[in-house]
Amino acid sequence: MRLDVSILSRLGWRGARAGSRLQLWATNPNNPILGVGDAKQWDGEFASWATVVHVGPAEWRMYYSGKDALGQLRIGLALSSDGANWRKYEGNPILDTGKSGDWDAQYVYAPVVWRDKDSWRMLFTGCDSSQHDNYQIGVAQSEDGVQWTKCPRNPVFCNADAEFTNRQGYQETEGWGLVADESGYTLLYNTVTRKPRQIYLARSSNLISWQPLSKKPLIASQGRPKDLGYMKYCAWPFISGKQIFIFAATSDETYSKSGVGVWQANALSSDEETRLLGYALYASRGWCEMELDSPFVIGDDITGSLRLYFGGRSRSNQWTEGLAIGRLDVTD
Repeated sequence: MRLDVSILSRLGWRGARAGSRLQLWATNPNNPILGVGDAKQWDGEFASWATVVHVGPAEWRMYYSGKDALGQLRIGLALSSDGANWRKYEGNPILDTGKSGDWDAQYVYAPVVWRDKDSWRMLFTGCDSSQHDNYQIGVAQSEDGVQWTKCPRNPVFCNADAEFTNRQGYQETEGWGLVADESGYTLLYNTVTRKPRQIYLARSSNLISWQPLSKKPLIASQGRPKDLGYMKYCAWPFISGKQIFIFAATSDETYSKSGVGVWQANALSSDEETRLLGYALYASRGWCEMELDSPFVIGDDITGSLRLYFGGRSRSNQWTEGLAIGRLDVTD
């Protein structure tokens, strides 16, 4: 079934501006679909940066990052019967920060969650303190997707190259997009505070031992610091047949321009030439006026379209989660 954007518009969905080769994507009129909690709650500052698992016909799970008034980031769960209307799990947060002095004592966020046979897996980013900005990647496992146990060998990955050293002299590696195949896992990752942010690849056979594939980024910075293409980060790959589409947050150096770009590639390799198809979304007024981040794409079997979940930052610096629907029919 082909998505009719004009029908969605009549229903109240709002299409983003078209890229040069990319069709319009339509945003949910009820955005944000996941908002912050009360001011004193663990997600009272923001609730966003999420991945979604379609468990069954009427069971969707959203694993999201929440921040409290003290600046700590934790991971929570929201539940839905349709993937658009969400309720938060009463036992949140489901993954907490470590104790003082641990590698993840300040932040655990950016959960990438999937089912692996009879168990659940999560890859997440952690940080030891707001002063150090020492970002590394960890892994956790669960029997039910609710009660989680961190791997005792965490952190499992941090790029030690000079390009990933921040002003404080610490390494920073933030993970997002993940692809599993018969021989292992490919991770798309980037820096956090070091600019320009660019998208790199790492590879693992077991989620524990990771190696960067190349010093060359998969999607590199382009243009000047004031250009929209200067920074690329939080990339999510969507595979359709033999084609790979990569959705990534893009911005200028100060985040005054922001969008979600879409690239096409034949392989997840640092030697692969990627092609920018255009922009699925741009930052717009209101809840996502200042920045878009952490795009996550999942197919919709009912409509034949794709769901794009994404984070949006408001002028008051509050992050919440939104939803857009579109297709990857591209025109030259």
